[in-house]
Amino acid sequence: MVKDSWASMRAAVARLFGHADESEAERQLARLDADQAQVGTLDRAQLEGRWQRRFMTLVEDFPDAEDDLALLAGRRDKDETPGVSQNATGNTGPVIQIGRDNSGALNTEGRR
Repeated sequence: MVKDSWASMRAAVARLFGHADESEAERQLARLDADQAQVGTLDRAQLEGRWQRRFMTLVEDFPDAEDDLALLAGRRDKDETPGVSQNATGNTGPVIQIGRDNSGALNTEGRR
């Protein structure tokens, strides 16, 4: 995880579990840190399920945490970097596309 993004996410999780009490927030942060340290070796679906259950239990016990959970969930879409999609169709020669730099014989006249 990106260092700044991780620190920001960790702080948001601390605020969320702070609805319970400080000791619960610390306990969940320890779990979060342990999972983060092993993120490359753990199954993503299992991790997501594990944290989904933890968040749902928190909201069941502390309904006032629901708004903070919604804010945290909304960050996922914002934090994910959109992918780049490049296509070369109708070309008459080889095309090499790398990031913003494209080279090759690209047909820009729409010939078939």
